[in-house]
Amino acid sequence: MCAALGVMGFDISCNSNMAVYWGQNSGAAGSLPYQQPLGAYCDDDSVDIILLSFLYILKGQGGYPVLNFANICDYTKNASVPVFPGTELMHCSDMGVDIKRCQEKGKIILLSIGGATAQLNSDAGTFSKQIWDLFMEGSSEFRPFDDAIIDGIDLDFEQQSQFDTIQFANNMNNYFKSGTRKYYLTAAPQCPYPDANLGNLLAQSHVDMAFIQFYNSGWCDNSKYGLPHWPESMNYYMWDAAWRNNSFANPNMRLYVGSTAGSSAGNPSSYVSPDFFANELKGLQKDYPDSFGGAMTWDMSWAYGSSPNYATNAKQAMMAGSKCSVYA
Repeated sequence: MCAALGVMGFDISCNSNMAVYWGQNSGAAGSLPYQQPLGAYCDDDSVDIILLSFLYILKGQGGYPVLNFANICDYTKNASVPVFPGTELMHCSDMGVDIKRCQEKGKIILLSIGGATAQLNSDAGTFSKQIWDLFMEGSSEFRPFDDAIIDGIDLDFEQQSQFDTIQFANNMNNYFKSGTRKYYLTAAPQCPYPDANLGNLLAQSHVDMAFIQFYNSGWCDNSKYGLPHWPESMNYYMWDAAWRNNSFANPNMRLYVGSTAGSSAGNPSSYVSPDFFANELKGLQKDYPDSFGGAMTWDMSWAYGSSPNYATNAKQAMMAGSKCSVYA
């Protein structure tokens, strides 16, 4: 049941979920207040999914991945941040405490891998084992978040590489099946369909949610919604058609409408105001009731610097038509 904000916690079958990327403090570039520690957002019932961004180097010093969480945990900017011996892998203990607190509030916490400057330089077998051991139910002497266990992985691959994304996803899904809790695999494709970097993944591997970036792509951006030539532009209909035609390996994959939460959070021409986005979400939620899963925004610092709060405004708009279904 998802009839009220946050009461029951995250439910993948609901059509009013709100996902927000946290970690890069991108609003600081727009002279907004710095992002707060993760725990500052745990009590916000308008956010259901928090995506920790980013794990951006798959294979760094010592063969271990590299994380970056800007002003919160970044050893390159703050020498007091501990790093595990022989690696560039940071020990972000405070984040581990916050992860568990947010989970207690009903949120799911996903680790986003990739980003615009990602180095996808590992092999899928080694890397999937590392992710399971470092962040989930595996075992490692190095645990960036101590005993906290994240709820899944998000893939935000914005460039082509030799990394075998499909093998990695299949490996992770197999690890998930061996675990004692529910895990999620998500992806953040660009809006042109099919996505150049993640299209094959969505077609061949089980992905639970797609956080589609309807920004930074021109013709299919949110700003084109409702114009005379819509729906040929702002092409959610193409994603919905693929969903209906069973073009995705997971026929019940939930589709999310992604936006930037500030005028300089991405290409300024892609940005739409909080009220525009809210009306867009209500329209898409009504017109595509089967595939629509909710909204995503980049990022937390911009959302909280917006007036009204970009994420809260979007969540409230979706709650008016909120329902939960059999799809999960």
